[in-house]
Amino acid sequence: MMGIKYKLLLFLLAGISILSASATPDQVVINSADWQDVYLGAHYAGFSNIKSSFLISSEHASILPKSLDTTKKNILLVESDKAPFAFSYKTSLEGAGFTVEEIIASGTALNIELAKRANTSNFIVVDDSSGYNAISIAPYAAQEKFFVMFANKKNIDELYSFLKANGVSRMIIYGFSDIEVKSKLAEFKPEVINNGSRFDNNIDLLKRYKSINQLTLTNGEFIEEGIMSGKQPVLLIGRERVPDRVVEYIKESGIKKGLVIGTELSGLAYQLKQITNMTLFLKFGQGLTNAGGSSEVKALDMFPLPKYELSIDINSVRYNRATKNLEVTYENKGNMGAYLRSSIEILSKGVRITTLGDREPVYVNRDSMVTMAYKTELNGQNLTAKFTIMFGEAPGSFERVIYKEMMIEMIEISDSSSLNISKVSYDKKAHKLKVGIKNTGAVNTYARTQVKFLVYGEETVMVQDKAMLLEAGASDDAVFITTLSDTNIEENPRINVRVNYGQRESALVKVIEGNYPLQISSDYVIPILVLVLIIVVVMFQIQKKKKHGKSLKKSKIC
Repeated sequence: MMGIKYKLLLFLLAGISILSASATPDQVVINSADWQDVYLGAHYAGFSNIKSSFLISSEHASILPKSLDTTKKNILLVESDKAPFAFSYKTSLEGAGFTVEEIIASGTALNIELAKRANTSNFIVVDDSSGYNAISIAPYAAQEKFFVMFANKKNIDELYSFLKANGVSRMIIYGFSDIEVKSKLAEFKPEVINNGSRFDNNIDLLKRYKSINQLTLTNGEFIEEGIMSGKQPVLLIGRERVPDRVVEYIKESGIKKGLVIGTELSGLAYQLKQITNMTLFLKFGQGLTNAGGSSEVKALDMFPLPKYELSIDINSVRYNRATKNLEVTYENKGNMGAYLRSSIEILSKGVRITTLGDREPVYVNRDSMVTMAYKTELNGQNLTAKFTIMFGEAPGSFERVIYKEMMIEMIEISDSSSLNISKVSYDKKAHKLKVGIKNTGAVNTYARTQVKFLVYGEETVMVQDKAMLLEAGASDDAVFITTLSDTNIEENPRINVRVNYGQRESALVKVIEGNYPLQISSDYVIPILVLVLIIVVVMFQIQKKKKHGKSLKKSKIC
């Protein structure tokens, strides 16, 4: 009897807990200084087709309740357990007349809790290192009822356990993901959208919509409620320049209307309108009702996201009379590799003499320099180079631009260096990718090697940190430490190699580039053991013959 009463009590307590936690929310409020928590809370609201609001500072805590819809009383409060802007914000919301259910969690724990509440078996997995991809997929996920999961190599085991228990009907891995993530999720047979740049990925996603009447235009560097609502697809348009690929998509798609989020993108919007003739609207504020009942317009609530810090500059500009080359040294001061393409006007007393530039994008690794040589014939003194440099994280995705003028320094230094790439090999046991280089010239030469290869369909670029010195006639290997699986080896029958070289370490103005067959060096232990065994057998046979010969001699003597 006591057992029955105990079970009944547990049932009643559980029922109260479920009732208090299962009232359907009318809106979501997020109290966190962590962008992932803000994104997840707003995404859950968009997925559930309800409005979201979020704090952007501690000062904002007293203002936010005034902007909430008072006809929607049930609030789901998502509050960080690590970095909330306001302490015990539930009390403030209840004091404003709302009924509040609270989730106190952050990061992966919050992601899993909200995914459970979403009650779906469709998921989009995205890397958590930057916000661009997360913003790109937010409207699509809300419309098509996918829940977004932030995955990395540290939390993938925890996410996998949830996904395995929950069940997966459809999965999309969007953008770059750690190898550990893709390997762990392979059993769910995910569709992968990763076309090299955030702009190409974004356009791929847009093509999956059934129809698009109007686009939301943003740079992907902030969260805004309208973006997360899922009402309109998002098109990433860059920061300072609209990438060519984006312009092409708009022209091809025939989409005529766009909504630009924030005044800081107004210049970029004007640029886009001039190129495409789109009709653009600017969303720059939101309505707020004050205590007197009148309304006023205040700035949009925007939560900043991690972004790519690209920084390209020009280190030096020299004209080499001996080689008739304009030598330009580009410097990447950013935290990631970048591609650039230059247009260079040469001026004499303000009058343009000629225009030079790059036909193909030039890759500059992070925290390093690359010298490019442009063949031309220049005479005179006091010449100026006027640069327009477009750059971005991938070719065709140049969203940044710098303009700069520099005086041209005159030098006269010959360069008779000459190199040859002998082979490209991968040592499976040592996890080393090697490029064999031979100095075929008569002078000592500096060389810096770059390799490009695929890892599960994603292009990987590796560059030597420092140029190596090759004495005349000498050979050496440029070595890159990396792990290639058998699958990776199969997808790389040839490796793209580029070697910048020259007599001066500071000006590697010569280039040799090509696609070379990848040779595989596997485990040396077995071949060595076989060789040793052969030697032992041969020695044994020799010794046997010697003994047999001695026996014959003794027989004859007897």
